[in-house]
Amino acid sequence: MENKKIKLYSITTCAFCQAIKKMLKDLGVAYEFVDADLLFGGEREEMLEELRQVNPSCSFPTITIDGQTITGFKVQEIKEAIGIRTQVDELYDALKKIQEPKGYFFNRDKERDFDLLRGLLTNKDRYGYMSCPCRLASGNRERDQDIICPCVYREADVKEFGSCYCQLYVSAKWNEDITPHAVVPERRVPNR
Repeated sequence: MENKKIKLYSITTCAFCQAIKKMLKDLGVAYEFVDADLLFGGEREEMLEELRQVNPSCSFPTITIDGQTITGFKVQEIKEAIGIRTQVDELYDALKKIQEPKGYFFNRDKERDFDLLRGLLTNKDRYGYMSCPCRLASGNRERDQDIICPCVYREADVKEFGSCYCQLYVSAKWNEDITPHAVVPERRVPNR
């Protein structure tokens, strides 16, 4: 990963701003930041003028990476702009290669996909298998066999609703807004 010029415009009370700082620190990324709410008078006005140049709405968090501006809490977009790949990126690539030929596509909301994939990896660390991140696993692989991703309900869910229960896997028509985005009901029998 090459060194990039990274600047974060943040507010100390903004949870998303603090989460981005933590992520950058955890990834060992060098960056500069300015906490707008700790500046006053001329310093604040100068910072706001600088921020307006890259983000006219002056919203927080705003991050610039070698001239590219990203606004909001967009973890995956920030990682990609910096050039960082993690275990979740490898999982995304592997699953995409396997599932797309079968007609199952990742939701076009990549940030949501990566949140769900991080949940799968958390469950793998926790239970030893990647259970659906939107369902409560028991920790017993045999008992949870039906919710190991891709779950046994995915095929019927995508066929009927265009997406699986957690909306990780969707049909092409769902991604193109041809299929309405309805809430997928839980098919799993309670107390399983």
